[in-house]
Amino acid sequence: MMLIGNPLSGASTTPEMLPGWSGTLGQLLPPGAGSQLLRSTAFFDGHGSTHSVLVLTAWLGFGVALCLASGLPKRKPRPAVASAENAAAQPSS
Repeated sequence: MMLIGNPLSGASTTPEMLPGWSGTLGQLLPPGAGSQLLRSTAFFDGHGSTHSVLVLTAWLGFGVALCLASGLPKRKPRPAVASAENAAAQPSS
């Protein structure tokens, strides 16, 4: 996010001044969406902020889903050690 999101966010200028696809990509990352939301709220009374709110909400949902997924219990592998009865029944060489 820091190495790609900040330069492509267009926060210091506008995303339209970035070359080609980079302005569009920057608006899909949190720094770009946040700066666009701030710009829309400060200068245009919130008009045009829907896209930014949707992008930030999607990133929030993705982060919450990752946090919940990381808390799921992991499957314990079956032990590879044979039980005492099986070890006694097998002849040793």
